[in-house]
Order: sequence, then C-alpha cells, then structure tokens
Amino acid sequence: MLPALINFALAATDAAAFHPFTPTHYLTTGTYLTLMLALVLLGRALRNTPHQRTLERAWFSFVLIIQAFNIIFWSTPPRLQLASSLPLHICDLAGIFAVFTTLSWLRENRITDHSIARILRTIMFFWGIGLSTQAFITPVITDGPSSVRFHIFFLSHFTIVATPLYDFLVRRYRPTARDLGIILLVTLVYGALIIPLNAATGWNYGYAGNTKPENPTLIDKLGPYPLRLLWMLFIVTGLYAILTLITAFIPSHPLTSPPTHPRTPPHPN
Repeated sequence: MLPALINFALAATDAAAFHPFTPTHYLTTGTYLTLMLALVLLGRALRNTPHQRTLERAWFSFVLIIQAFNIIFWSTPPRLQLASSLPLHICDLAGIFAVFTTLSWLRENRITDHSIARILRTIMFFWGIGLSTQAFITPVITDGPSSVRFHIFFLSHFTIVATPLYDFLVRRYRPTARDLGIILLVTLVYGALIIPLNAATGWNYGYAGNTKPENPTLIDKLGPYPLRLLWMLFIVTGLYAILTLITAFIPSHPLTSPPTHPRTPPHPN
C-alpha cells in the first residue's frame, strides 16, 4: 500500500532513478516522517492501556517482515555481491537489532539498566536516530520509485529510525553516561572489525573504506582516505555526546504508573 501511494504521487517524476534533493527525495522523506509522527502519536495515545501492547506487537511483526525481506532480497542472485550485499553496514545491523529491541518490548514489563534489552535500546537510539537518519538526509540509493530497491531501502530505514524514536517518545528511553560509554565501545569494536576488512577487500562497509557512495554525502567533505576515518570518529563521538546531553534535559517518566492501593481504614477499638 505505502509503495503504491508513493509511486502514484511520483508518477510525474523520474521513476527509474533517484537523485537527492529533488521532489522525489522531499516527498519520500516527508511521507516517512509523517508516518513516524503518526506512530508516535498513536503510541502516546495508547500508552498504559491494553492497546499499547497490541500496537507494539503489530510494530514488531512489521519490523521483522521488513528486515527479513531486506536481508533475503540483497542476499539472493542476481543482487548478491559480496562487496555490498552482506548485512555489515551499521544500518543493516541496526535493522537486526530493531527486531530484537521490539521483541524485548513484548517480553519485559520493565527493562533494567543492566539488561541486554537496555543495551539493544541504547544501540538502536544512537545508531538509529544518531546515524541512520542520514539515509533520509543524504540517501545513497540510486534506483527510483519504480524499483523494489528504492522501497526496501526506505522501508528498512523507516523501521530503523522509527523504532528508537517510539522508544524515546513513548516508552521514554533516556540514555545515560553509562549508555554513552557502551555505544562508544560498540562503535569502536565495529570499526576495529570493519576497517581492516574493507582495507583487505576494497569494500566500503560502514562507509569506512577507500571509496565513496555515488550520491553526495557528508563523507565527501571529510577529505581523503584514511584521514577521513579520524574525522568520522570525532563527528560520531561528538554526535553521541550531544544526543546524550540534550536528552538529559528532557523529563523521563516510568512506562507505567505504580499501582495504587486503597488506604485501609483504621480498625475500630
């Protein structure tokens, strides 16, 4: 339904190719931002009611379907290419984490700071809101709305960004200094694994290789490889810190209110 609506709205544009900062880009981004807002508003309206669990169960199912299709789509011929089809980009991994994060919503009534679920939520917040929003600002996709690749690209990133946005605004996740340390460690481990792999193979997973996306991105402004990797580290670290600092000033409340018990009247003497 959603791809059909976008195709209809874009009928007068170039349906075969995608170019950033065009009406196609603006309309697509605006559509998905509107859907994210609708999801959050619906979640806030249903918060602390039995219908909240129904909504989150439906969202988990949607995320699972989209991310499973995304991996299968890119991992089957003729699209399978080791240099680009493996789920090794941060957004690919974030998509997998989104499935487990939404599943954790259904399995735990209260998520403790030291649980695996908390770590998943932390990764999703920083990798989803912090990094994967770039997919809507400077998309690297080159196929237009007539291609399945176009729709799976934006649907996948929609689930990746919308999941932590819902978690932040509806389930009231707030990152702490400990969470900042965790995401920095996770990102450094990712870089320590992916940068040597890119160097050995000539690949560009995580955009940490010696090539650039075809469409213009922030990476184009960071200078030559490998010096730009250092700038990427500084920018990502600063972005994580800013997100943590900003959210520290946004009030957080428990997901559910503590139960109230009627006061027992004093026993007559």
